[in-house]
Amino acid sequence: MYDVGLRFVPEVLSVEPFSEDLVRYDINVIANELHANSIRIEGEVIDRLVVATRIAHAAGLTVYFNPWKMNAGIDETREYVAQAAQVAEQLRLEGVDIVFVLGCELTIFTDGIYPGSFYGERGAWLAEQSRLAAAGSPEALKVLAEKTELLNETLRSYIEVTRESFCGVATYAAGLWEDIDWSAFDVVGLDAYRDRQTEKEYIAILKRHRRHGKPIDVMEFGCCKYEGAGSLGAGGFVVLQGANPDGSGIWEGGVVPTRDETEQADYIETQIGLMTRAGVDALFVFQFSMPALPTGEGAKDLDMASFAIVSTFPAGDPRAEQMPPWRRTEGFRRVSEIFAGFRQRHPARRSL
Repeated sequence: MYDVGLRFVPEVLSVEPFSEDLVRYDINVIANELHANSIRIEGEVIDRLVVATRIAHAAGLTVYFNPWKMNAGIDETREYVAQAAQVAEQLRLEGVDIVFVLGCELTIFTDGIYPGSFYGERGAWLAEQSRLAAAGSPEALKVLAEKTELLNETLRSYIEVTRESFCGVATYAAGLWEDIDWSAFDVVGLDAYRDRQTEKEYIAILKRHRRHGKPIDVMEFGCCKYEGAGSLGAGGFVVLQGANPDGSGIWEGGVVPTRDETEQADYIETQIGLMTRAGVDALFVFQFSMPALPTGEGAKDLDMASFAIVSTFPAGDPRAEQMPPWRRTEGFRRVSEIFAGFRQRHPARRSL
């Protein structure tokens, strides 16, 4: 999974500045060193997505084209999806092997389905309603059912505007808490992090989606790079609650985590094994790089709270001015080994 700029914080994109030279370098590393055959490219600025997609196509990769406008309302997002679908169709006609991803975890990242002004508030609302529902609250069960219907109504409208211009394969990146009507999609797309589930429970979650009779693509999975991050799955990032003016992190409870790249690498390897046993058709490691969270010493090592498998050097470090401005981690090396094995066993397959 490759980010070309998202607004986790409204005022700034997660990738800035955007360097076509660095994108080309990164994507060729993904294709050649990591032995990937597909890449999910996410970002808000459609022109950036196009640049990265053409580079990935030239590198021989299938592109999961994922326009992603965070915190916009349902109607604004629909218009954005329609615009992006037109662009994706043009790329398809150019010969790009492209899959259109028309959204990601809309309940959390779009305004208007779950209550809340940003993804943190919406996630907290979901956690509380899920707790109440698990305790048997009829009110919580009712409101979650209503939100599920609203989500599927929204997705049906998005796939309709997508089909008006895009004639290729389309999917959606669903959180595991989202109960999706997949009938209008070509592929079941799941952001399939594992935290509290046992291995058996996790495999069962994936296998349940076989009932749809469609390919199952795990659109993202991974963990952060500190001791204990694996058990937190997608929630590992919450250990970092902000940054001080000197660049040090504001760490949960005032405790700086202990960096552990093996924790991330082991999590990735274990999850790939479970997904392979479950028979998924594609999987995407989240994520290649996260320059907004650079590495450093001690409390300044914000990279510990990122899911990236390369560690970006901070501004002011001479290595940040070199190409590439990052270093490979243990997770990078482990992914390279595993994907090389996939390629040897399945040289003609688009996915695994």
